[in-house]
Amino acid sequence: MPGGTSLSPEPDRRLQTRAVHPPSPPPQPGEPLALRLDPSTTFSFSDAGAFARASAEKVGAGYTYSRWANPTVDAFEAAVADLEGAAEAEAFSSGMAAIAAIFLSMCSSGDHFVAARQVYGGTHELMESRLPRYGISARIFDVSDFAGIAQALEGARLLFCETIGNPRVQVADLDKLGALAAEAGVPLVVDNTFASPVLCRPLEHGASAVVHSATKFLGGHHDLLGGIVCADGAFVRELQELGRDFGATLSPFNAWLAVRGLATVGLRVDRSCSSALAVARSLKSHAGVAAVHYPALEGDPGKNLAEKLLGGMGGGVLGLEVAGGRERAARFQEALRLVTPAASLGGHHSLLVHAASITHTQLSPEELESAGISEGFCRLSVGLEDPADIASDLICALDSSG
Repeated sequence: MPGGTSLSPEPDRRLQTRAVHPPSPPPQPGEPLALRLDPSTTFSFSDAGAFARASAEKVGAGYTYSRWANPTVDAFEAAVADLEGAAEAEAFSSGMAAIAAIFLSMCSSGDHFVAARQVYGGTHELMESRLPRYGISARIFDVSDFAGIAQALEGARLLFCETIGNPRVQVADLDKLGALAAEAGVPLVVDNTFASPVLCRPLEHGASAVVHSATKFLGGHHDLLGGIVCADGAFVRELQELGRDFGATLSPFNAWLAVRGLATVGLRVDRSCSSALAVARSLKSHAGVAAVHYPALEGDPGKNLAEKLLGGMGGGVLGLEVAGGRERAARFQEALRLVTPAASLGGHHSLLVHAASITHTQLSPEELESAGISEGFCRLSVGLEDPADIASDLICALDSSG
């Protein structure tokens, strides 16, 4: 192949040239079970016409440059689209890159969108601080304020919410929100990170697009950054153009790690859910706990929606309000020996974070209060350790922090 790798050594080439263009081993029968990792940034063509067509079309006519398309990234996109029941998907370098691409591809200066208040702190900062610099404004409501949302949807570009809100774990009534969005002729975009497609597939409940931080439950091992949006072809085309112009594409290695994680996502999410419920039950009567928030827990306000949308499960994350506020929450965090104080979720390690001082520092005291985040609120992501050990560590830390 011109300019490529020879199948046999070229004796007239000098050593350094042969080092750059080594011979390829002959092909043998047998296909690998694991997904091939294609780290190449660029791809060669022996046919000049095919090269020109692929370069012009960028997607679908051949691989030319990995900012536009890559075989390993394509495999990840196809896998998640299949799990979510979507026509297509587009991967990004992080969950926030995916969310930013949605807003920037759908909104222009002078536009507004409607969003739930119960969202990740980074999403809140994007909506309230970054997007207004581009003339894009957010109208934010409690996720259950259907009257307010319906009124604000007039002229809006989209409605945005999370299936399970971060960090207070309120469950959104996607069927009602989807109906409101459809009536207004506005797409509903749902961040499904906390639920994963194992528990909920928002496209089945009226959503037009689904976004994930693949860093969390999809990847599941605390070792990759990634994001992905699943939708129909027209929606994805807009995201492709913007994401690639901004250079926010997912690396092949992170895509490869994410595909590996997807193979066990069902097992991991099921285990995290059952363990989270056991831990929530263990903590709810402790004197050092002001409240436990978990959608599948008996008496939780979200239990009916968890039955309706999540198959009766509550996800792998719970909210824990430590009695005594921020100071005791800090002592509690420092006393942990098994559960790790760290800002992330959805992996095999159990992680705990104080929301007001770590994940939601962007919110004012008034905004924290309206989002239901108290001074003692901690977010616990339940991993794959034995739930009895997780609960024991939390109880010991609560006892010693009093």
